[in-house]
Amino acid sequence: MMVVWAQEYQTLHPDIKIDVSSGGAGKGMADALAGSVDLGMVSRDVTTAEADQGIIAVAVVEDAVLATINTENPVLNKILEKGLTKHQLREIFINYSISTWGQLVGDSNNTDPIKVYSRSDPCGAAEAWVKYLGDYTQDDIPTIENITKVKGDDSMSKSIASDPLGIGYSNVNYIYSNATKAPKEGIAVVPLDLNENGTIDPEESFYESRDDVVNAEINNTLPSPPSRLVYLVTLNNFTGITKDFVRWILTDGQQYTFDNGYSAVPNDILNDQLQILEGE
Repeated sequence: MMVVWAQEYQTLHPDIKIDVSSGGAGKGMADALAGSVDLGMVSRDVTTAEADQGIIAVAVVEDAVLATINTENPVLNKILEKGLTKHQLREIFINYSISTWGQLVGDSNNTDPIKVYSRSDPCGAAEAWVKYLGDYTQDDIPTIENITKVKGDDSMSKSIASDPLGIGYSNVNYIYSNATKAPKEGIAVVPLDLNENGTIDPEESFYESRDDVVNAEINNTLPSPPSRLVYLVTLNNFTGITKDFVRWILTDGQQYTFDNGYSAVPNDILNDQLQILEGE
């Protein structure tokens, strides 16, 4: 999203150059705190300690984190039909008390182990996912034999696409193809049984395409978390060209969100973000 915004803004202001580099929410925050960047990208809430050090955050878009499995998963059809509840996912990712795919779906003949993938790097995706599961932080995901921690969104997606017994979580744009809007090859999205009635009802079935997921974010069908606001942060205050760029993102720039797999900042908080930007 930042690449698109930078390109569009530079078209309007050809004398300005914007360098965009990735690295996760941890790096975005660390670089902003160090004053080595004008803007840091942070896909989680700012902590009190970070705010005390002078970090100012403005929400610029809404994203979501979804659970994923391999399309060759041995119980894929049952999961797609019934979905998984928050409790089941918590027992997989946090407590690992559900440790086989057969145990998960009530099939005593299936002893295939559940291979959990999580993130080793500090990131907003992990924080959003465990926050959905309960009052947890990324550090609450245990390090045990069948939980593998990988660095970066891309490694997570590739791990799930190559492991029929794997389950993980990713930001929406690492699950769906930007070209086709369908899930990437080898990846299936785990539908959430939000009302916990043991089946995926029509209103809970919005994973076929990226557009469907974004519409679910917009309509609040997908709860927050695992949907969440993501931020641009700076040290002390937004100034000069940087401030103008963020102001443009919050106004004209919001038109580019949907086509790039994000939902715009909800209208009921957009004005608050503009006031934060202006230092009010």
